[in-house]
Amino acid sequence: MHDCPAPPVKPIHFHFNLGSIIKLPPKPGKDIPYSELICTDQDKAYIVEIITTIADNSKFSLLLKQTHLKNLGALINHVHPYKFLVVATSSPQLKAAIALIFDDYFKKNGFMDGLGARLSTEAEKGSLEQYLPQFAAEIGIPAEEIQPFLRSREWDGFIHFLINL
Repeated sequence: MHDCPAPPVKPIHFHFNLGSIIKLPPKPGKDIPYSELICTDQDKAYIVEIITTIADNSKFSLLLKQTHLKNLGALINHVHPYKFLVVATSSPQLKAAIALIFDDYFKKNGFMDGLGARLSTEAEKGSLEQYLPQFAAEIGIPAEEIQPFLRSREWDGFIHFLINL
């Protein structure tokens, strides 16, 4: 017997669609109705936790919780800012918590780094205008009262307006 070299091995390629394995939420766009924008009960719990954690903790304590808060923010990144704001303004306690956040420059800037950026991104996509009538109806005010904040992109004023409704 003589030694023959082994035949070359061809690599095996696996092709699969990640979306067929893991159900990812649809990306909001012109074809997604406002009523179908995702904000699950778990998303709502994360939103409440973010707001209350920021409001109820000292600056030093928040520095220690910074990674946790960023992780929570990443978990709700798919939530449209209007849906976030509906949850954030859904109770007097949450409105009071946001008022506490806005009373502290450090806390407000940290909070608005995420929310303000999302509002700006969605404004550039046109989804704030697109969903304005439904959002305004959901929070019970005329859309015309929100329009100036969208035009000026004055997000701090927009949040103050919402928490004082």
